[in-house]
Amino acid sequence: MGETATYTDKMSVRHILIIISGIMITFGCSALVFSTWSAFQAYVPDLLGVPTTQWALYITVLYLAEAFSAPFIGNLLAKTDIRIVLSASALLVGVGFILISLIKSMWIFYVAGLMMGLGEVGLLWLAVPTLCNKWFNQKSGTIIGACMAFTGIGGAIWLQVFNALIASGMDVWTIYMIWGIAALVTSLPFTLLCIRSTPEEAGCLPYGKPQTASGKPAGMDASKAMKSVAFYAVFLLAGIINLLTIVAQQFPKYTKSLDDGTGTFIAVGVTMATVMMASQAICKLALGVCADKNSKLSFFAACACGILGVLLVWFGTGSAMILYAGSAVYGFFFASCVVLVPILVRQLFGQREYPQIYSRVSMFVNIVGAVGAPFWAFFGDMSYSILFTVAIVLMVVVLLLGIFCFGKMKGLQADWTE
Repeated sequence: MGETATYTDKMSVRHILIIISGIMITFGCSALVFSTWSAFQAYVPDLLGVPTTQWALYITVLYLAEAFSAPFIGNLLAKTDIRIVLSASALLVGVGFILISLIKSMWIFYVAGLMMGLGEVGLLWLAVPTLCNKWFNQKSGTIIGACMAFTGIGGAIWLQVFNALIASGMDVWTIYMIWGIAALVTSLPFTLLCIRSTPEEAGCLPYGKPQTASGKPAGMDASKAMKSVAFYAVFLLAGIINLLTIVAQQFPKYTKSLDDGTGTFIAVGVTMATVMMASQAICKLALGVCADKNSKLSFFAACACGILGVLLVWFGTGSAMILYAGSAVYGFFFASCVVLVPILVRQLFGQREYPQIYSRVSMFVNIVGAVGAPFWAFFGDMSYSILFTVAIVLMVVVLLLGIFCFGKMKGLQADWTE
Protein backbone atom coordinates (compact mmCIF):
# COMPACT_ATOMS: atom_id res chain seq x y z
CA MET A 1 0.00 0.00 0.00
CA GLY A 2 1.55 3.32 -1.11
CA GLU A 3 2.26 6.17 1.24
CA THR A 4 -0.04 9.18 1.19
CA ALA A 5 1.62 12.13 -0.56
CA THR A 6 2.40 15.08 1.70
CA TYR A 7 3.70 17.50 -0.94
CA THR A 8 3.83 18.16 -4.67
CA ASP A 9 6.73 18.98 -6.99
CA LYS A 10 4.50 20.88 -9.39
CA MET A 11 2.84 24.23 -8.81
CA SER A 12 -0.86 24.14 -9.53
CA VAL A 13 -3.08 27.05 -10.56
CA ARG A 14 -3.98 27.47 -6.87
CA HIS A 15 -0.32 27.90 -5.91
CA ILE A 16 0.11 30.51 -8.63
CA LEU A 17 -3.03 32.33 -7.45
CA ILE A 18 -1.53 32.57 -3.96
CA ILE A 19 1.56 34.25 -5.44
CA ILE A 20 -0.54 36.60 -7.58
CA SER A 21 -2.67 37.48 -4.55
CA GLY A 22 0.43 38.32 -2.54
CA ILE A 23 1.64 40.55 -5.36
CA MET A 24 -1.69 42.34 -5.70
CA ILE A 25 -2.16 43.20 -2.02
CA THR A 26 1.36 44.65 -1.84
CA PHE A 27 1.03 46.41 -5.22
CA GLY A 28 -2.34 47.89 -4.26
CA CYS A 29 -3.08 48.49 -0.59
CA SER A 30 0.48 48.49 0.75
CA ALA A 31 2.06 50.61 -2.01
CA LEU A 32 -0.81 53.12 -1.91
CA VAL A 33 -0.45 53.56 1.85
CA PHE A 34 3.31 53.56 2.32
CA SER A 35 4.76 54.76 -0.99
CA THR A 36 2.50 57.70 -1.87
CA TRP A 37 1.70 59.54 1.37
CA SER A 38 4.72 61.84 0.98
CA ALA A 39 3.36 63.04 -2.40
CA PHE A 40 0.18 64.27 -0.69
CA GLN A 41 2.33 66.08 1.90
CA ALA A 42 3.06 68.88 -0.59
CA TYR A 43 -0.66 69.73 -0.90
CA VAL A 44 -2.85 68.53 1.96
CA PRO A 45 -1.45 70.48 4.96
CA ASP A 46 -1.93 73.79 3.11
CA LEU A 47 -5.49 72.83 2.12
CA LEU A 48 -6.32 71.97 5.75
CA GLY A 49 -4.43 74.98 7.13
CA VAL A 50 -2.31 72.87 9.48
CA PRO A 51 1.47 72.46 9.91
CA THR A 52 3.06 69.61 7.97
CA THR A 53 4.21 67.97 11.22
CA GLN A 54 0.64 67.91 12.54
CA TRP A 55 -0.66 66.33 9.34
CA ALA A 56 2.18 63.79 9.11
CA LEU A 57 1.39 62.63 12.64
CA TYR A 58 -1.25 60.36 11.13
CA ILE A 59 1.58 58.18 9.79
CA THR A 60 2.83 57.78 13.37
CA VAL A 61 -0.70 56.75 14.37
CA LEU A 62 -0.65 54.23 11.51
CA TYR A 63 2.64 52.67 12.63
CA LEU A 64 1.54 52.49 16.27
CA ALA A 65 -1.75 50.87 15.26
CA GLU A 66 0.25 48.26 13.34
CA ALA A 67 2.58 47.70 16.27
CA PHE A 68 0.03 47.14 18.99
CA SER A 69 -2.42 45.16 16.87
CA ALA A 70 0.25 42.81 15.43
CA PRO A 71 -0.01 40.08 18.13
CA PHE A 72 -3.81 40.11 17.90
CA ILE A 73 -3.82 39.94 14.09
CA GLY A 74 -1.16 37.21 14.20
CA ASN A 75 -3.39 35.09 16.43
CA LEU A 76 -6.36 35.70 14.13
CA LEU A 77 -4.38 34.57 11.09
CA ALA A 78 -3.40 31.38 12.94
CA LYS A 79 -6.90 30.52 14.15
CA THR A 80 -9.37 32.14 11.73
CA ASP A 81 -10.11 31.84 8.02
CA ILE A 82 -7.43 34.01 6.42
CA ARG A 83 -9.92 35.23 3.79
CA ILE A 84 -11.98 36.95 6.46
CA VAL A 85 -8.97 38.60 8.11
CA LEU A 86 -7.38 39.87 4.90
CA SER A 87 -10.67 40.99 3.34
CA ALA A 88 -11.50 42.97 6.49
CA SER A 89 -7.97 44.41 6.38
CA ALA A 90 -8.40 45.51 2.77
CA LEU A 91 -11.74 47.13 3.62
CA LEU A 92 -10.11 49.11 6.43
CA VAL A 93 -7.49 50.47 4.03
CA GLY A 94 -9.87 51.27 1.17
CA VAL A 95 -12.56 52.80 3.36
CA GLY A 96 -9.88 54.85 5.16
CA PHE A 97 -8.92 56.54 1.88
CA ILE A 98 -12.59 57.08 0.97
CA LEU A 99 -13.38 58.70 4.33
CA ILE A 100 -10.49 61.13 3.86
CA SER A 101 -11.90 62.02 0.43
CA LEU A 102 -15.40 62.66 1.78
CA ILE A 103 -14.78 64.40 5.12
CA LYS A 104 -11.71 66.56 4.29
CA SER A 105 -10.76 67.32 7.90
CA MET A 106 -7.61 66.83 9.98
CA TRP A 107 -9.24 64.51 12.50
CA ILE A 108 -10.28 62.01 9.85
CA PHE A 109 -6.63 61.48 8.93
CA TYR A 110 -5.98 60.18 12.44
CA VAL A 111 -9.01 57.88 12.22
CA ALA A 112 -7.91 56.70 8.77
CA GLY A 113 -4.36 56.20 10.05
CA LEU A 114 -5.72 53.93 12.78
CA MET A 115 -7.83 52.00 10.24
CA MET A 116 -4.98 51.64 7.75
CA GLY A 117 -2.58 50.53 10.48
CA LEU A 118 -4.99 47.81 11.59
CA GLY A 119 -5.34 46.73 7.95
CA GLU A 120 -1.72 46.89 6.87
CA VAL A 121 -0.28 44.82 9.70
CA GLY A 122 -2.01 41.83 8.15
CA LEU A 123 -1.65 42.80 4.50
CA LEU A 124 2.00 43.89 4.43
CA TRP A 125 3.74 42.28 7.39
CA LEU A 126 1.96 38.99 8.05
CA ALA A 127 -0.07 37.79 5.05
CA VAL A 128 2.69 36.97 2.57
CA PRO A 129 5.07 35.21 5.01
CA THR A 130 2.20 33.29 6.61
CA LEU A 131 0.78 32.10 3.28
CA CYS A 132 4.23 31.21 1.95
CA ASN A 133 5.01 29.12 5.01
CA LYS A 134 1.80 27.13 4.62
CA TRP A 135 1.72 26.77 0.84
CA PHE A 136 5.43 26.48 -0.04
CA ASN A 137 7.97 24.23 1.66
CA GLN A 138 10.56 25.33 -0.90
CA LYS A 139 11.35 28.66 -2.61
CA SER A 140 9.44 30.64 0.01
CA GLY A 141 12.20 33.27 0.09
CA THR A 142 11.94 33.84 -3.66
CA ILE A 143 8.17 34.15 -3.43
CA ILE A 144 8.29 36.54 -0.45
CA GLY A 145 10.85 38.64 -2.33
CA ALA A 146 8.75 38.71 -5.50
CA CYS A 147 5.62 39.79 -3.60
CA MET A 148 7.38 42.41 -1.51
CA ALA A 149 9.08 43.84 -4.60
CA PHE A 150 5.69 45.16 -5.65
CA THR A 151 5.53 47.63 -2.78
CA GLY A 152 8.34 49.44 -4.61
CA ILE A 153 7.09 48.74 -8.13
CA GLY A 154 3.59 49.75 -7.08
CA GLY A 155 4.93 52.88 -5.40
CA ALA A 156 6.74 53.96 -8.56
CA ILE A 157 3.60 53.39 -10.68
CA TRP A 158 1.15 55.04 -8.28
CA LEU A 159 3.42 58.08 -7.90
CA GLN A 160 3.38 58.52 -11.67
CA VAL A 161 -0.41 58.22 -11.62
CA PHE A 162 -0.55 60.81 -8.84
CA ASN A 163 1.67 63.24 -10.78
CA ALA A 164 -0.41 62.77 -13.94
CA LEU A 165 -3.68 63.39 -12.07
CA ILE A 166 -2.30 66.50 -10.36
CA ALA A 167 -0.98 67.78 -13.70
CA SER A 168 -4.46 67.30 -15.20
CA GLY A 169 -5.91 69.62 -12.56
CA MET A 170 -7.58 67.02 -10.37
CA ASP A 171 -7.84 67.90 -6.67
CA VAL A 172 -6.24 65.68 -4.01
CA TRP A 173 -9.59 64.76 -2.44
CA THR A 174 -10.69 63.12 -5.67
CA ILE A 175 -7.34 61.33 -5.84
CA TYR A 176 -7.95 59.97 -2.33
CA MET A 177 -11.27 58.57 -3.59
CA ILE A 178 -9.47 56.93 -6.52
CA TRP A 179 -6.89 55.51 -4.10
CA GLY A 180 -9.66 54.01 -1.96
CA ILE A 181 -11.36 52.38 -4.94
CA ALA A 182 -8.00 51.14 -6.26
CA ALA A 183 -7.15 49.62 -2.88
CA LEU A 184 -10.42 47.68 -2.85
CA VAL A 185 -10.29 46.60 -6.51
CA THR A 186 -6.70 45.33 -6.30
CA SER A 187 -7.29 43.35 -3.12
CA LEU A 188 -10.82 42.10 -2.43
CA PRO A 189 -11.21 39.87 -5.53
CA PHE A 190 -8.03 38.07 -4.48
CA THR A 191 -8.57 37.90 -0.72
CA LEU A 192 -12.12 36.61 -1.21
CA LEU A 193 -11.75 34.29 -4.20
CA CYS A 194 -8.13 33.22 -4.59
CA ILE A 195 -6.70 32.78 -1.10
CA ARG A 196 -7.17 29.83 1.26
CA SER A 197 -5.53 29.40 4.65
CA THR A 198 -3.94 26.07 3.70
CA PRO A 199 -3.45 24.06 0.47
CA GLU A 200 -5.67 21.32 1.89
CA GLU A 201 -8.64 23.74 1.94
CA ALA A 202 -8.22 24.10 -1.82
CA GLY A 203 -7.71 20.37 -2.41
CA CYS A 204 -3.96 20.84 -2.95
CA LEU A 205 -0.68 19.89 -1.32
CA PRO A 206 2.16 22.22 -0.27
CA TYR A 207 4.77 22.82 -2.94
CA GLY A 208 8.21 21.31 -2.34
CA LYS A 209 9.61 18.64 -0.07
CA PRO A 210 8.85 19.37 3.62
CA GLN A 211 11.38 19.38 6.43
CA THR A 212 9.62 16.52 8.23
CA ALA A 213 8.78 13.03 6.99
CA SER A 214 5.15 13.44 8.03
CA GLY A 215 4.77 16.68 6.12
CA LYS A 216 3.43 18.42 9.22
CA PRO A 217 4.89 21.83 10.08
CA ALA A 218 7.66 21.67 12.67
CA GLY A 219 8.79 24.37 15.02
CA MET A 220 8.81 25.71 18.56
CA ASP A 221 5.87 26.69 20.71
CA ALA A 222 5.47 30.46 20.57
CA SER A 223 5.61 30.64 24.37
CA LYS A 224 8.93 28.78 24.44
CA ALA A 225 10.37 30.73 21.50
CA MET A 226 9.61 34.05 23.16
CA LYS A 227 11.55 33.03 26.27
CA SER A 228 14.72 32.39 24.27
CA VAL A 229 17.59 34.85 23.98
CA ALA A 230 17.55 34.36 20.20
CA PHE A 231 13.99 35.72 20.03
CA TYR A 232 15.04 38.99 21.66
CA ALA A 233 18.08 39.13 19.39
CA VAL A 234 15.97 38.82 16.23
CA PHE A 235 13.39 41.15 17.83
CA LEU A 236 16.06 43.88 18.14
CA LEU A 237 17.64 43.03 14.79
CA ALA A 238 14.34 43.46 12.92
CA GLY A 239 13.54 46.75 14.63
CA ILE A 240 16.98 48.23 13.98
CA ILE A 241 16.87 47.16 10.32
CA ASN A 242 13.55 48.98 9.92
CA LEU A 243 15.03 52.03 11.64
CA LEU A 244 17.93 51.93 9.18
CA THR A 245 15.62 51.76 6.16
CA ILE A 246 14.14 55.09 7.28
CA VAL A 247 17.54 56.81 7.15
CA ALA A 248 17.13 56.77 3.35
CA GLN A 249 14.41 59.42 3.75
CA GLN A 250 17.19 61.80 4.77
CA PHE A 251 19.11 61.46 1.50
CA PRO A 252 17.17 64.21 -0.39
CA LYS A 253 17.48 66.61 2.55
CA TYR A 254 21.18 65.76 2.83
CA THR A 255 21.84 66.60 -0.82
CA LYS A 256 19.81 69.82 -0.43
CA SER A 257 22.22 70.86 2.34
CA LEU A 258 25.05 70.49 -0.20
CA ASP A 259 23.41 72.71 -2.81
CA ASP A 260 25.53 75.56 -4.14
CA GLY A 261 22.61 77.71 -5.22
CA THR A 262 22.23 76.17 -8.67
CA GLY A 263 19.62 73.63 -7.59
CA THR A 264 21.72 70.79 -8.98
CA PHE A 265 21.96 68.87 -5.74
CA ILE A 266 18.24 69.26 -5.06
CA ALA A 267 17.52 67.50 -8.35
CA VAL A 268 20.10 64.86 -7.46
CA GLY A 269 18.29 64.19 -4.17
CA VAL A 270 14.97 63.63 -5.95
CA THR A 271 16.65 61.25 -8.40
CA MET A 272 18.31 59.39 -5.51
CA ALA A 273 14.87 58.73 -4.02
CA THR A 274 13.67 57.32 -7.36
CA VAL A 275 16.79 55.17 -7.71
CA MET A 276 16.28 53.87 -4.17
CA MET A 277 12.67 52.87 -4.89
CA ALA A 278 13.61 51.03 -8.08
CA SER A 279 16.64 49.40 -6.48
CA GLN A 280 14.87 48.07 -3.40
CA ALA A 281 12.13 46.58 -5.59
CA ILE A 282 14.69 44.66 -7.68
CA CYS A 283 16.74 43.75 -4.62
CA LYS A 284 13.77 42.27 -2.77
CA LEU A 285 13.42 39.63 -5.46
CA ALA A 286 17.18 39.09 -5.70
CA LEU A 287 17.52 38.81 -1.94
CA GLY A 288 14.67 36.30 -1.75
CA VAL A 289 16.31 34.10 -4.39
CA CYS A 290 19.69 34.33 -2.64
CA ALA A 291 18.20 33.62 0.79
CA ASP A 292 16.63 30.39 -0.47
CA LYS A 293 20.13 29.19 -1.34
CA ASN A 294 22.09 30.62 1.61
CA SER A 295 20.38 32.89 4.11
CA LYS A 296 23.54 33.51 6.14
CA LEU A 297 25.54 34.71 3.14
CA SER A 298 22.56 36.82 2.01
CA PHE A 299 22.41 38.46 5.42
CA PHE A 300 26.11 39.31 5.42
CA ALA A 301 25.86 40.66 1.86
CA ALA A 302 22.90 42.86 2.85
CA CYS A 303 24.82 44.31 5.81
CA ALA A 304 27.87 44.94 3.63
CA CYS A 305 25.70 46.72 1.04
CA GLY A 306 24.12 48.84 3.75
CA ILE A 307 27.49 50.03 5.07
CA LEU A 308 28.87 50.57 1.55
CA GLY A 309 25.76 52.48 0.49
CA VAL A 310 26.01 54.88 3.43
CA LEU A 311 29.73 55.44 2.80
CA LEU A 312 29.11 56.20 -0.88
CA VAL A 313 26.38 58.70 -0.05
CA TRP A 314 28.46 60.25 2.74
CA PHE A 315 31.73 60.66 0.87
CA GLY A 316 30.58 60.60 -2.76
CA THR A 317 29.41 64.21 -2.95
CA GLY A 318 31.87 64.99 -5.72
CA SER A 319 29.88 62.95 -8.22
CA ALA A 320 26.16 62.53 -8.77
CA MET A 321 26.78 59.04 -10.15
CA ILE A 322 28.44 57.96 -6.90
CA LEU A 323 25.43 59.28 -4.96
CA TYR A 324 23.10 57.33 -7.26
CA ALA A 325 25.28 54.24 -6.82
CA GLY A 326 25.10 54.65 -3.04
CA SER A 327 21.30 54.79 -3.17
CA ALA A 328 21.16 51.73 -5.43
CA VAL A 329 23.53 49.68 -3.25
CA TYR A 330 21.66 50.69 -0.11
CA GLY A 331 18.51 49.27 -1.70
CA PHE A 332 19.86 45.75 -1.13
CA PHE A 333 20.00 46.39 2.62
CA PHE A 334 16.61 48.17 2.48
CA ALA A 335 15.06 44.98 1.10
CA SER A 336 16.20 42.89 4.06
CA CYS A 337 13.50 44.21 6.41
CA VAL A 338 10.56 42.55 4.67
CA VAL A 339 12.44 39.66 3.01
CA LEU A 340 15.28 38.43 5.24
CA VAL A 341 13.64 38.99 8.63
CA PRO A 342 10.64 36.65 8.04
CA ILE A 343 12.99 34.02 6.57
CA LEU A 344 15.29 34.28 9.60
CA VAL A 345 12.35 33.95 12.02
CA ARG A 346 11.17 30.85 10.15
CA GLN A 347 14.63 29.26 10.20
CA LEU A 348 15.06 29.95 13.92
CA PHE A 349 11.64 28.94 15.22
CA GLY A 350 10.00 26.90 12.45
CA GLN A 351 6.56 27.00 10.87
CA ARG A 352 4.32 25.48 13.55
CA GLU A 353 3.40 28.71 15.36
CA TYR A 354 5.02 31.12 12.92
CA PRO A 355 2.21 33.75 12.76
CA GLN A 356 2.19 34.19 16.55
CA ILE A 357 5.99 34.51 16.72
CA TYR A 358 6.50 36.75 13.69
CA SER A 359 3.65 39.06 14.72
CA ARG A 360 5.53 39.83 17.95
CA VAL A 361 8.62 40.70 15.95
CA SER A 362 6.48 42.89 13.67
CA MET A 363 5.20 44.75 16.71
CA PHE A 364 8.65 46.13 17.52
CA VAL A 365 9.40 46.76 13.84
CA ASN A 366 6.40 49.09 13.65
CA ILE A 367 7.10 50.81 16.97
CA VAL A 368 10.52 51.71 15.59
CA GLY A 369 8.88 52.81 12.34
CA ALA A 370 6.73 55.27 14.29
CA VAL A 371 9.77 57.03 15.78
CA GLY A 372 12.23 56.52 12.91
CA ALA A 373 11.63 59.77 11.01
CA PRO A 374 12.09 62.12 14.01
CA PHE A 375 15.02 59.98 15.21
CA TRP A 376 17.00 60.54 12.00
CA ALA A 377 15.79 64.13 11.61
CA PHE A 378 17.27 64.85 15.07
CA PHE A 379 20.71 63.61 14.04
CA GLY A 380 20.43 65.28 10.63
CA ASP A 381 19.79 68.64 12.29
CA MET A 382 22.92 68.13 14.37
CA SER A 383 25.23 67.02 11.59
CA TYR A 384 25.04 64.59 8.69
CA SER A 385 28.42 63.22 9.72
CA ILE A 386 26.86 62.24 13.05
CA LEU A 387 23.81 60.79 11.27
CA PHE A 388 25.89 58.58 8.98
CA THR A 389 28.15 57.52 11.84
CA VAL A 390 25.14 56.43 13.91
CA ALA A 391 23.80 54.54 10.88
CA ILE A 392 27.03 52.59 10.41
CA VAL A 393 27.28 51.81 14.13
CA LEU A 394 23.72 50.45 14.07
CA MET A 395 24.53 48.32 11.02
CA VAL A 396 27.44 46.79 12.91
CA VAL A 397 25.01 46.05 15.76
CA VAL A 398 22.67 44.36 13.26
CA LEU A 399 25.58 42.32 11.93
CA LEU A 400 26.54 41.16 15.43
CA LEU A 401 22.94 40.27 16.29
CA GLY A 402 22.68 38.30 13.06
CA ILE A 403 25.88 36.38 13.80
CA PHE A 404 24.45 35.53 17.22
CA CYS A 405 21.14 34.33 15.72
CA PHE A 406 22.78 32.13 13.11
CA GLY A 407 25.00 30.69 15.83
CA LYS A 408 21.93 29.68 17.84
CA MET A 409 20.02 28.26 14.88
CA LYS A 410 21.04 24.58 15.07
CA GLY A 411 20.39 24.42 18.81
CA LEU A 412 16.92 25.91 18.39
CA GLN A 413 16.07 23.61 15.49
CA ALA A 414 16.95 20.61 17.67
CA ASP A 415 14.04 21.63 19.93
CA TRP A 416 11.46 21.77 17.15
CA THR A 417 8.43 19.50 17.41
CA GLU A 418 5.59 18.71 15.02
